[in-house]
Amino acid sequence: MALLDKFFSSRDRGPFFVTTAEIGYYLERMFKDAEKSITIISPYIKLSQRIRSILIEKNKDNIDIKIVHNKDFDLNNIKATTFKRENLHAKCFLTEKAALIGSMNLYDYSQVNNDEMGVFLTKEENSDLYANIEKEALRLCSHYFSNGKNITYKCEKFPLEQGKKYSKEELNKYFSFIDDYPGGIKQTTHGNIVLFYYSKSSKYTNKEKDGIIYYMGQNTGAEIQELKYGNKALHASFTTGKGRIFLFKDNVFQGECLVCQSPFQEDGKWIFPLKLKSRV
Repeated sequence: MALLDKFFSSRDRGPFFVTTAEIGYYLERMFKDAEKSITIISPYIKLSQRIRSILIEKNKDNIDIKIVHNKDFDLNNIKATTFKRENLHAKCFLTEKAALIGSMNLYDYSQVNNDEMGVFLTKEENSDLYANIEKEALRLCSHYFSNGKNITYKCEKFPLEQGKKYSKEELNKYFSFIDDYPGGIKQTTHGNIVLFYYSKSSKYTNKEKDGIIYYMGQNTGAEIQELKYGNKALHASFTTGKGRIFLFKDNVFQGECLVCQSPFQEDGKWIFPLKLKSRV
């Protein structure tokens, strides 16, 4: 391995052509070097013990792992957000530093027995190409929320009346929520997001300044809120622009809004800066 490291460190950092053995090497190297995120896009997945061990170690470092696949597979103790796409044929592996695109599924048999080829590149040396790959990877993920349900983005059935108070039954019928969870961030089968907050709530205090509502994220069961469930959906809305966001205060419809600035964490809570579209 030391000889391989010396050989590859002397090469131009992409884009360059790689074959089966090099693909395996670069996958391990990419995953080991990841400090923020790992995205795996592969129709068929059967993790080798080496890759499985690396991903388990990355779980300990709270690295965000996303896996887009076609056929069901065994994660076996790896914490990852999975997205199932029936028409997936692409094979791509991405971290915040590098990308590898090729013919190989992340399947242990393929890594040992098949003749594969691909292209490797780094973000630092190939920023424009990397950005295009990252954009498409986000698109493949953004059509699905973290529970893996298929989402088709479209408008709701009829317009809501701004300033009108709606009952829980009316809203359930109107939005077709994907679950019955009573939290303030709810996702719909149409790929949209509905936000609720209440003036008398002491647990979730949303601040407003200069026309921006600083909406507090969803409790994820830990002292520090994690970027999953509703928090993940809102963050994805900011990064991809997908879906519509509807805001209710005390069940009164305030209007459609957007995440107008980059979400951030404060005292262990996710904060999402929102602006009503009528104020944009």
